[in-house]
Parts: sequence; C-alpha cells; structure tokens
Amino acid sequence: MAKHKNLLENKNTKVIVSSEEVISIGFDKWKTFKFLEEIGLNSPKTYIDLDKAIAAIEAGVLKFPLVLKPRWGSGSIGIEIPETLDELLLSYKLQKLKLKRSILKNASEKDINNAILIQEKIEGVEFGLDVVNDFEGNYFGTFAREKLAMRSGETDKAESVIKPAFDEVGQKLGSHLKHIGNMDVDAFLVNDRLYILELNLRFGGGYPFSHEAGANIAKVYIDWLNEVDEKEVLKNINYKSGISFSKCDRLLNISHK
Repeated sequence: MAKHKNLLENKNTKVIVSSEEVISIGFDKWKTFKFLEEIGLNSPKTYIDLDKAIAAIEAGVLKFPLVLKPRWGSGSIGIEIPETLDELLLSYKLQKLKLKRSILKNASEKDINNAILIQEKIEGVEFGLDVVNDFEGNYFGTFAREKLAMRSGETDKAESVIKPAFDEVGQKLGSHLKHIGNMDVDAFLVNDRLYILELNLRFGGGYPFSHEAGANIAKVYIDWLNEVDEKEVLKNINYKSGISFSKCDRLLNISHK
C-alpha cells in the first residue's frame, strides 16, 4: 500500500499509511533499534552479529537469558530464549535454517547472514502503547495499557493506564518518526525506565483495549477525513485509567445441516 500510495490517491482514495521508509523502520527490527538509539529512547541491548554478541557475553556486557528473533517478522514467530552459550549457538543455527523455509523467507533471504537479532531479555512490566499521529504526521496522543496476559504474541487481557512518562515517550516517537495514524508500540517498564521493544505501523491486536477505555481512534480517522473541527475530534477521546478487558473465545456451531 505504501509503495503505491500516490497511485491509489490519484484515484480519489485516501490511503492511511506511512511512507515506505517509516514502515521499514518498524518492520526491520535492527532499524528499529538504531532509530530508538538515535532519538535517545531506551531499548534492549541488541546485536546483529553473532561474534560481537559472544564477545559482549564474554566481556560481561550481555548476560543470559537472551532473546533470539528474526530481524524481519511479527508477533511471536521464531522467538527463542537461549540460557547458555551452547543454546545460543544451537538456536542461532536452527533459526537460520527455519527462516529459509518460513513465511519470513522472502524478507530474510536478501541478507540471511544478518537476519537474526540477539537481544538482551528485559524483565519488567509489559505495556502496549497506541501512539497516534494525524494524517500529516503531527503528534496527536498516546494511549497506554498494561498487558496482563498474552497469547500467540497478542494481548489477551489488559488494563488502561495514564502516566506522564508514557505521553512523553509517545510524543518523542511520534514527533521524530512522523508516522501516519496509529502505531502499536511494545514496551517494558523496569525500575521506572521505559524500554521500547518494537514499533508496529498499524492498529495492533491491543487496540480494542484502548478503544474500550475511551480512545475511539476509528472515529477520529473519520472526522479527520471529513475535516471536522479539532474540538469535535477531541470529543472522541475520553480515555480513563483502570479499565480492564479480556478477550474471550466461544464455540460456534458450524455443523452442516
């Protein structure tokens, strides 16, 4: 969509998506790390070179357990947690083989020798942030939730949170990245320091929790498209702290009668 944005918008269509460059920063987790480092936000120590990671381990800079994950990917696909050097070497070799035949093959094959990240494992309270910019890339707001339960890389249960620290980080991200619309951000809070793990340039699986807590971003989009006055747009935002929701499964009868 980003690649063909200009073409589509010539057909009287509004494409609500960031530029290819911005999307690349989110999709390529090495670029994510370098971007966060550049703008002065905390993120886990990250290595793309196995030898350099091992040298950091031997120097005591990097400690087990670690997180091994695809450089290009989404959700919890391909994540390993090695706890020893032997496990790291085995996991790295296996991960490389798996990438060649996984759904991430096309993204990874262009640089297969630098397609796996070795990352510090952060232990703390996990949060999701919806960082919203308007359609010109101007910062609009941040809506945070504490993740109480996860399933297959998506938030299963969460509670809305309002803290100035989240707003400050969200504003810094939105102002520097200049993304369009909603961005789903994964973060950990450790000793009052917020560490950013991933940037997803889209509505994430956790957005419904923000919506139910009072951030109707879908309606904000509609109002922006209709060029509604900003005061009216803000009526769609009544975000409250302490609102907890859980996703649930239910059985449906799909028998052929």
